[in-house]
Amino acid sequence: MTIDIENTSSYDSKLFHSIMIGNMELQHRIVHAPATRLRCHEDGMRSAVPGTLLITESIFSGLKSGGFSNIPCLYNEQHVEAWKPIVKGIHDKKCFVFMQFWNLPGELKPDYLEDQERLENVTQGECPMDPTGLPAALGSAYSICGESLYIDKYMSKLDINEHIAEYREAAKRAVFGCDADGIEVHQVNGFLLDKFVLNGFGEKCDPNYRGSLENRVRFCLELIQSVVEAIGQERVGYRISPYSDIWRSKDHVEAHTYLVQRLRENFPKLAYLHVIEPRKYWTGHEQILQEKNSLEYQKLWKQPLLSAGGHDRDSALQLTTQDNVLVVFGRYFLANPDLPFRLKHNLPLNKWNRSKFYAKKRPEGYIDYPFCDEFIRETAKAENIKQENES
Repeated sequence: MTIDIENTSSYDSKLFHSIMIGNMELQHRIVHAPATRLRCHEDGMRSAVPGTLLITESIFSGLKSGGFSNIPCLYNEQHVEAWKPIVKGIHDKKCFVFMQFWNLPGELKPDYLEDQERLENVTQGECPMDPTGLPAALGSAYSICGESLYIDKYMSKLDINEHIAEYREAAKRAVFGCDADGIEVHQVNGFLLDKFVLNGFGEKCDPNYRGSLENRVRFCLELIQSVVEAIGQERVGYRISPYSDIWRSKDHVEAHTYLVQRLRENFPKLAYLHVIEPRKYWTGHEQILQEKNSLEYQKLWKQPLLSAGGHDRDSALQLTTQDNVLVVFGRYFLANPDLPFRLKHNLPLNKWNRSKFYAKKRPEGYIDYPFCDEFIRETAKAENIKQENES
């Protein structure tokens, strides 16, 4: 993303100003990105700076949405109990957390199902769903760490309703069971909801959910309606990747523009819209990289907008000269648990280790990056003052 940073400073920018998001008052506009890292065990955040919003990595809302192993889940009471101390730990640091839910585009890992003793159910058609109804090639674009998945079935209206019900129940568990501040709906990068919007393989689903733009966004709008009825608009964020053409859709930008307009009309109090910036990895088009960015959606949305994708300190300062814009960091936040402090004081950043991004169930490259000395001193000073005031 190309941004002109001339004459921009931290004093011109609102990056370190507070902002209301839904029911939360954040102390700055630096957000922890959702990022799949495969650290969960089979039965299966960080920010040290108060007032930070953290968005969890993608969580499976139910058995129908899953497929990868070592991905967190939230569809039973055991999952709720596992999440409670995590959410409490975030709140104890005076930070906020939205739990992101996703649906695979239907690809299925057989040995995952064997682990879950669900292989017999799969032969009867109970599996993650996709509009194609066709087998996926082994080693597909959605494989992680070499894990191969496959697609099984056509998606009927009943299947869609079951997905919506799972999402709704997971949202209730997140907010009322785990005490999370809200949830984020994942409609990005070709996964299930995105595939409907992009008319990915349109003939292999219920006719009311394919073809026209109105039909293609129907699933998303019905899902949001169900979730906001359960937990309220202010507790729901929505994530899109409008510049991704992973399914070679000719109208992906137009489709997302239409969707955002419908979201604004129907759900004007959603906590935020989360937009992934155009990047060559997803778009493949230099023209899009040069001409497009998330601010065109800010004009449509008006409410708080989160911008994610390849940002650094300079681009964050520039973007947040705009009202209601927050900047989302993934890799930099992974490597710098004190990232807001470092950015505010323009301190050097730790470099991330890409080779350990997906190191299953291991802490290396995940929670072992150091805090900067300046932050450690400031934290110790604040703790001493607190103890003196309490004594």
